[in-house]
Amino acid sequence: MPMAKVPAAAKKLVPTATESTTATGTRRVRLSRALATKPQKLKLVSDRYKIPDNEYADLMALKKRLLLLNVNIKKSELLRAGLMLLVAMGDIQLKKAVAKLKIVKAAQTTN
Repeated sequence: MPMAKVPAAAKKLVPTATESTTATGTRRVRLSRALATKPQKLKLVSDRYKIPDNEYADLMALKKRLLLLNVNIKKSELLRAGLMLLVAMGDIQLKKAVAKLKIVKAAQTTN
């Protein structure tokens, strides 16, 4: 049985050993390595904040409300969600929202 001829275009699809070491071949390897890398983890920053007890009660009420909606959320996640909403606001809306806050001076602790 005679062997069928392979079209020239099909031969070009499979690189030979010499072609794989060319610049194009190494670029392919580098690209595949770059795509295989894991995304960087976000760095978490720890800080302390004090809020008035009535606003803390609002925070806990929102947390309970979300639990009734079958959404388990931490307080920090709830605060981050609120921050996302503030960031998405326009300048006028943001200014109005901040104007509604009462300035509270934290009591100094003595050690």
